[in-house]
Amino acid sequence: MATHTPDHARRTAFGALSLAGILALSACGGGSGDDGDSSGSEQDSNTVAIGVEASYPPGEFLEDDGETVQGFNVDLVEAALAEMGMEARWVPSAFDSIITGVQSGEYDLGASSFTVTEERMQAVNMVSYFSSGTQWFAQEGNPQGVDPENPCGMRIAVQSNTTHDEDITARGEACVEAGEEAVTIERFPSQPQATETVVSGLNDASLADMPTSAYALEQTGDGVLEFIGEQYNAAPYGIVVHLDDEEFAQELADAFGTIMENGTYDGILTDWGIEAGAIEAAEVNPPVEG
Repeated sequence: MATHTPDHARRTAFGALSLAGILALSACGGGSGDDGDSSGSEQDSNTVAIGVEASYPPGEFLEDDGETVQGFNVDLVEAALAEMGMEARWVPSAFDSIITGVQSGEYDLGASSFTVTEERMQAVNMVSYFSSGTQWFAQEGNPQGVDPENPCGMRIAVQSNTTHDEDITARGEACVEAGEEAVTIERFPSQPQATETVVSGLNDASLADMPTSAYALEQTGDGVLEFIGEQYNAAPYGIVVHLDDEEFAQELADAFGTIMENGTYDGILTDWGIEAGAIEAAEVNPPVEG
């Protein structure tokens, strides 16, 4: 496959981190870069600078060294880039700064479990490669009786500036409009921080992407957390590419197509236990509901 330098700029075995370890490492994930460089292509035309909020396991999170980014999204993106003759330089960043960073040219790509939405596709190109829905969880036994369909009066933890933040905000507004008790929403810069408040009982429940909610249950151990309700609103994840760089976005989609055909894609999903999120084809700006 021919390679293309972005015009605007011209991971591995399943990690086993304790929740406390993830929380400790997540503090390292909000920096603007590792060496102060603004673009991967400034170092090497075959190196791609990728903005990532590295505290959203199992998609993207830090290894024990507190520096190396790992996760199934990392593995998938690196495999696709390898088909293009390119390498990734992961730049831990605040989640809500990644899209603007791609727009400004600070990053060549953004890869941080971004759900593809119409609003985001107005600002950037998005290359689909995986699918996930929303899954709520609470303490084992759901002691506060949280119902995702009627969270009025509950205390809900969520990662800020995510589709889940938008989700619970809308549900909270509906409670108020119906004359019910408002939802108390506590927002956090990372999902592990939100999860910890559910474990401690400070908040009643949280909602996140299915792989991340499942990872939280696994990492906290038996008898700590449980799913409440069913997964809903399944939608594709997308890699963020500059709006003016549709050619590079299409080449990236084609590279994902290659790893889907040669078995690499299925192998990575199997390694991480997330085969249910496989999609049949990668697309640039795929149609989405809503």
